Amino acid sequence: MNSSSLSLKALIVDDEMTNRLILRSLLKKQGYETIEAENGQQAIELFRSDHPDMIFMDVMMPVMDGYEATRVIKREAGNHFIPVIFLTAMTDEESLQACIDVGGDDFLIKPYDKFLLQSKVQAMERIARLNQEVQGMYSLIHREQEIAEQVFINAVQKGNIDNPNLKTIISPASTFSGDMILSEYSPSRDILVLLGDFTGHGLAAALGAMPVSEVFRAMTAKGFAPEEILNGINKKLRQFLPVGMFLGTILVRISHNLDQVSVFNAGMPPLLIADAKTNQIKHHVESNSLPLGVIDNLGVRELEQTLALSEGDKLILYSDGLTEAWSEQDEEFGSERLEQAIRTAKGDQVFENILYQLDVFSGTRAQADDVTLIEVNCNKALLPELTPHQTVAPGEHHFDSRGDWEYVFSLIGNRLSETNPVPIIINQIMEMEGIESERQSLFTVLTELYVNALDHGVLGLESTMKSDPEGFALYFKERENRLSKLDSGHVIFSLTVEQNDNIRSVLIRIEDSGEGFDFANRERVRAENHDAFSGRGILLITDLCESLNYLGSGNIAEAIYSWKTL
Repeated sequence: MNSSSLSLKALIVDDEMTNRLILRSLLKKQGYETIEAENGQQAIELFRSDHPDMIFMDVMMPVMDGYEATRVIKREAGNHFIPVIFLTAMTDEESLQACIDVGGDDFLIKPYDKFLLQSKVQAMERIARLNQEVQGMYSLIHREQEIAEQVFINAVQKGNIDNPNLKTIISPASTFSGDMILSEYSPSRDILVLLGDFTGHGLAAALGAMPVSEVFRAMTAKGFAPEEILNGINKKLRQFLPVGMFLGTILVRISHNLDQVSVFNAGMPPLLIADAKTNQIKHHVESNSLPLGVIDNLGVRELEQTLALSEGDKLILYSDGLTEAWSEQDEEFGSERLEQAIRTAKGDQVFENILYQLDVFSGTRAQADDVTLIEVNCNKALLPELTPHQTVAPGEHHFDSRGDWEYVFSLIGNRLSETNPVPIIINQIMEMEGIESERQSLFTVLTELYVNALDHGVLGLESTMKSDPEGFALYFKERENRLSKLDSGHVIFSLTVEQNDNIRSVLIRIEDSGEGFDFANRERVRAENHDAFSGRGILLITDLCESLNYLGSGNIAEAIYSWKTL
């Protein structure tokens, strides 16, 4: 907008014809076409129909004064800058301040000075041009944010578990949230859920979610343990996060039997576990670590907290934006109100009741931080379907030098506490055989065999310890204690693959350095009690494999897993 522009239009609003004539003449010399109104109501109508570039508004007029007309015009103009210069004979500060308060941009004292008018018009033109540039930049930024938001959703959130028993919400304080939710099934059908909260919020915080998502999904799909996943994420964040930026993280793994949950809480509010029947809170799992991205070595294995679950228990994960929300009366929502909302919820409406109570509490108070809430309802409908495996009838096997390939993997001493061999071995099989459809079943077999060899063979733990919740906690505490002190012992995997007609088979042999067990008697007891807590893993192996046998003193297990190739 300048004096050489074409079709510049000024609206003159004054109930005195003489004033309008004078101003019309002066504005014509500035290059403006003029339209005129005698009162505020007419001014609003002309603003709507003729879209003037600048408005000169008298204060005192019949029908509607200039104050009210300006309020309406400014409200309807929104972000589009239309300069309003008040025309007034009043010079007291209170009257001039009133012109500014209703949205006026400047004022012109009667009688008009043509040089002062010219300077004010030019000033308003410059402001209008700057406003147009700002609006253009804002539109561009807004469009780029929309594109970035879509990329973020596709890259981070799209792969999450879609199940009504996993309820989630992220309410960002700005366009982008610094909070993130990731969920995935592992090859063993465990459920992994991660809630992360980056320092701050907005685009800068959201950018960190993409590499975190990449590491989480890739390592979960390959069957790595939660502690390995967190170490991978921490290493990635240490590579690119600036100083002072970090990721509070809580990662939970719910077993496919729905009987236990492993919790890793690094700088987040406590995980709450609510009873399946009463919604009373059974456990608070507090943070016991620094957030991710702060130091190189978190010592993640020591952070694991394992608790027994009952089917139907609810896990509640949330970011501090929820408990630190404020009301109109400057009160904080707090953990006490959160827990009250959980306890008083009806049936399976815990998630909904928390959000309702938060909404009522906050009222119209502006949100200051990202608010994220997750509820995991641990019932069987949450579990993924087991990939079908067609059982092959027992056949004749040789597994000698005529086999296609062999693979041996050994872990000795403290490497048993540092390395999970199952993802390494399963990915070797996938690389050699290309049998993705068998990954889940093979992973389950290898995992059960390895856990038995490590826990009961090398570490000498008894499954009977897990017969009640107290013993369950003691079992895993003792397991970590023995692993931390482990400096001897071994577990050796040997795999041999052969082809017989249209059947392909892998002999999985796993030997541990333990004393073994009376496997003949153990198998008889398990056969008589299929619901025994400690026998479910072995029963699962026998369901999936062609055969399972024990050798030596019971410290060697041999399983044959077969699949059809035609």
